[in-house]
Amino acid sequence: MMSYATERRHLVSAITDLLDWKLLDPAGGAVSMRLPDGNILMSCTRLAFDRWKVSLRDFIVLASNGAIIEQTGGLGASGTPLHLDLYRMLPRAGALVHTHAPYSLAFASLGVAVPSVTNRADTFGHIPCLHANDSMVKARFIADPVPLDLPEGTVQRPEVAAVNLLEYRPQLQKAIAPRADELERHGLAFTLYRHGAFTVGRQLEETVDLMLRLEETARTALYQAQLTGGAVYPNRLYRHERQTYDGATSATPVSSYVTGRDSI
Repeated sequence: MMSYATERRHLVSAITDLLDWKLLDPAGGAVSMRLPDGNILMSCTRLAFDRWKVSLRDFIVLASNGAIIEQTGGLGASGTPLHLDLYRMLPRAGALVHTHAPYSLAFASLGVAVPSVTNRADTFGHIPCLHANDSMVKARFIADPVPLDLPEGTVQRPEVAAVNLLEYRPQLQKAIAPRADELERHGLAFTLYRHGAFTVGRQLEETVDLMLRLEETARTALYQAQLTGGAVYPNRLYRHERQTYDGATSATPVSSYVTGRDSI
């Protein structure tokens, strides 16, 4: 008999919503949640290839160190080390959603932060893009492997894990871990260069909604650029340092969004 039946149904429902909103697709992704006992329930690898036709068996239960507690489907996806790292770094995190949704991926493809151009995205704070030359890292690792501590419960692709463990883990420690206290007030989001987006929330419904908010602001920013000939305005009408509500006398566009490599 499978354990955590209620939580498994919860994840199936969340994945269904993400599919309905066109945030998950066969390009990839993963959804996980922290269980009451501290273990992690996570979607299995190959679900994307199976077009997210998910059943209650298509999850794996991992200990916080990645050891397998219960395996009823496949292993965790290649991004499992990032999920485990985030749960360790962010004690308040209750769920993670990773997608290759198209609008946030457009910003990730350029290596720039996603701007907050909608009020629903303001609660994120900064939405950085973390960077790694994944092709170079994988090629270097294949040519000259180094020892890696791969979690038992993840798909064993060491060249992919090298990108996560050697490149992204230090950036998470620098850019995301210091923001742990923000989860008391709101969720967090970030993207990975040329890869996709992550949202982190206190519980699953919130985290799914955060991904919708992230994609909404990314989509709106791209529409802004079409309307303005390239400029993106996080707040067009009001200066942040002197907010008023007299648009006739104080409407001042902020600087256009600067494209280019985002620093962390």
